[in-house]
Amino acid sequence: EFSETAQTEDVDMAIQQLLDGRRIEFCAESRSGELAPINCASMWKQRLRWTIGWDETSLKHAGSFTDSGRLRCRARCGLVWTFIIRWAMTVLTVGAVYVGLPVTTFRPLQEENWGRLITLLGQACFLMGLGPWLFATLEALLQIPRRGSQGVVQVIFVAVVASPFGFATFFLYNFCLQVTSCFKLSTGRVKGWEVTQRAPSCSKAASALPSKRCEDDLPSEVDDAVSVGDTSMVIRQLGSCVAQNASEYHEGHGDADVRRGVVSQSA
Repeated sequence: EFSETAQTEDVDMAIQQLLDGRRIEFCAESRSGELAPINCASMWKQRLRWTIGWDETSLKHAGSFTDSGRLRCRARCGLVWTFIIRWAMTVLTVGAVYVGLPVTTFRPLQEENWGRLITLLGQACFLMGLGPWLFATLEALLQIPRRGSQGVVQVIFVAVVASPFGFATFFLYNFCLQVTSCFKLSTGRVKGWEVTQRAPSCSKAASALPSKRCEDDLPSEVDDAVSVGDTSMVIRQLGSCVAQNASEYHEGHGDADVRRGVVSQSA
């Protein structure tokens, strides 16, 4: 059942399909892209909506993860890990990075201070944390011949973001999103989702749509719906536009291309 009030309707629908015993497979031939939010404020709103959506979906379906039904054992473990254990991992990470690390500056991680077991575990965790940083940077380096000058920039970006400092900063950002999400959910302040701003104006973005109907009707109707918080109207109007464009694409390219998800310039 499609939920018009869900903050992340795709996640909600995916879980419903899994709980019903269906399998979700990856289509390697499909291609998709996304326009980045226009500014930091838009990115915060987008990521906050995603976080709230994951949290409300986890709370909504958590009881079904262990109930008897069509769900396979492996799928149950995956859902519990992805949607439930992540909260415990967040708490553990806060303790390890923002509590344990500062403490070691006053009391070094040595056997005489912490004992052999804790010292070895701490050193092992640190070395395992360096692994993703090293391999991510190495992969970016190996891609330079194919990516050219953009690859050099990507190496610097990956080296900074995947570093321990980058991880701590990124985790702090996500932790703020998590705290804000829990606050809004617990206080009932979750409203309808807002369309992420990705262009200076809606009319300019709509001018690129292939359908004449979408060009004429989508901006005003979506703007009016967003202004009054009518999420269902936004979803219906966007869905209508997508359906019409898919029909036009289907007529021009045939069933085979549609099934493969191949998108050309004319789509």
